[in-house]
Amino acid sequence: MDRYCPRFLLMALAWACAVAPMRGEEAQVEYKPKLEGAGDRALKKAIRESTKTWKLRSYPLATQGQLRRRVERDLPLIRELLESRGYYDGETWVEYQTNRTPVRVVVHVEQGPCYRLRNVERQWAASSDPALERISPRLRRGQKAMAESVLAEEMRMLEAARRNGYPFPRLLRRSVEIDRQEKVVDVAFEIDPGPPAWFGEVLVEGLKELSPAYVRRQVPWEAGDKFDAKAVVDFEKKLLSSGLFGTVRVEAVEAAVGTNRVPVLVRVGERDKRTIRLGANYSDLGPGVKGFWEHRSLFGGGEHVETELEWNPVEWGGSARFTRPGFLDAEQSLVLHAEGSVETPEAYDAKRAAGTAMLLRDFTPDIQGGVGTGYKYSLVEQLGMKERYAHVLFPLQAVFDYRDDKLNPVRGAQAFGRTTWFEDTLGTGSFAKSAIEARHYAMWWERYRLSSALRLALGSIDGADLLSVPADERFYAGGGGSIRGYEYQSVGPKLNGVPTGGDKLLEFSAELRLQPGRRLGYALFVDGGTAYADLGDEANRSLRYGAGFGLRWFTTIGPLRADVAYPLNPSAEQVERLQFYVSLGQSF
Repeated sequence: MDRYCPRFLLMALAWACAVAPMRGEEAQVEYKPKLEGAGDRALKKAIRESTKTWKLRSYPLATQGQLRRRVERDLPLIRELLESRGYYDGETWVEYQTNRTPVRVVVHVEQGPCYRLRNVERQWAASSDPALERISPRLRRGQKAMAESVLAEEMRMLEAARRNGYPFPRLLRRSVEIDRQEKVVDVAFEIDPGPPAWFGEVLVEGLKELSPAYVRRQVPWEAGDKFDAKAVVDFEKKLLSSGLFGTVRVEAVEAAVGTNRVPVLVRVGERDKRTIRLGANYSDLGPGVKGFWEHRSLFGGGEHVETELEWNPVEWGGSARFTRPGFLDAEQSLVLHAEGSVETPEAYDAKRAAGTAMLLRDFTPDIQGGVGTGYKYSLVEQLGMKERYAHVLFPLQAVFDYRDDKLNPVRGAQAFGRTTWFEDTLGTGSFAKSAIEARHYAMWWERYRLSSALRLALGSIDGADLLSVPADERFYAGGGGSIRGYEYQSVGPKLNGVPTGGDKLLEFSAELRLQPGRRLGYALFVDGGTAYADLGDEANRSLRYGAGFGLRWFTTIGPLRADVAYPLNPSAEQVERLQFYVSLGQSF
């Protein structure tokens, strides 16, 4: 046996040396795919994102045969994608350019004519409910016969049944008939809505510290109301937005035999109730720090307590806020707020303490209104004159919020307004202070998340002479939250170089935001506006403008913002020409 070992080893070594170069060559079969002919941009994107030919192009293959098998296996999928976009006569073939390095794989796609919808029929099985018959189809004659649109119509009809009191609808039949001669498609649906149902009891699972009574107080329907899937979804969103739960699942369950009252099961996972946050920022005021503590269920019923301490070179103080959700009604909250601060900007010195009680009501998930009362006491000094003020407050506010994201919106709009009557108790003068702000967000280029953000703010003080209004309640413009590029409160009426504030306010901003990657983003912005003391004085009507550039670093808790701004038409009194701002969150 031993005498054959050297011969065997020599043969194995020779075979390995002969095969090794071939294997090295085979492992270098790299290729570059190219798509020709498909004119539909969405179709091109779908092919590149769905096929292994494109998804695995960075992985070399051992042989050209393996390359051909990979590409050939993708051809049926490409044909399915063609049909899903309405191209039922489409064709595809492949050309291999093996004389190039890397190998060029050209996939030719001939779309052919796009088929259109001719007839769209639907039928509700075993039901004559007029509410179901009034649901109008969105698929129309002449539309492209796209699978995505057909499936979306199916899901919309099922959801419409759930919205109209049928929690468990099901599709019985979907018919898609293709007329290749006329290049049209006929679609028919048959849906069984199931039995009608009404809301029954609410079952809660997963609570540890929070009381089930809190969850039931938030329920937006009454037992016995007709079932509505939208109310269920809104209820789930409302629980999630409370901050008390990490997970929330709300769903209808099958009713017991002999009843049409459907129980609703709520499964939740509680978050930790306490949060402590520390923050720092930098603006035209200089550095600033904040400390924040909150408890999200103080007494086990969802009572939310927030306390905050803040310091910067011109203001320091603290505030406390108590929110009792479900106050007298599931859609209402009682908010108690108290604050005290000392403020020393260039315009005035103020020491103040205030407290308010507000009743807030959610009319819809996107619309909220509130009314309340309060009291404010302040000591204000401006231009060497000290005044003491005491006012009873009567605030009224409204919020419309249709943004897609609270921390980093790119679509939607928001508007909020507040007017407060200041009833004087010391004889200095009563007045009304009103402010409204509107914001709009639009996405222009999805691939690089290029979006725009617009802001318009208006303010007015009425009912009293400006000198009777406390200096800390007048309108001032300029600064990081107002007109970037200008010093804090420096835009508007002045006396001997000291800002005196106005009774009217106009501000506007426009931003172009770009986020090409996951973390880093950019912004270009223009701000403008002023505060007015006398609209009849032409010198008081001049607007100030500022522009600048910003960086955004996107984190899990919101974008970290760094802006640098330059005043475009500053007054001679503007000392600093460049202003820097660093904080958490978008500017608006």
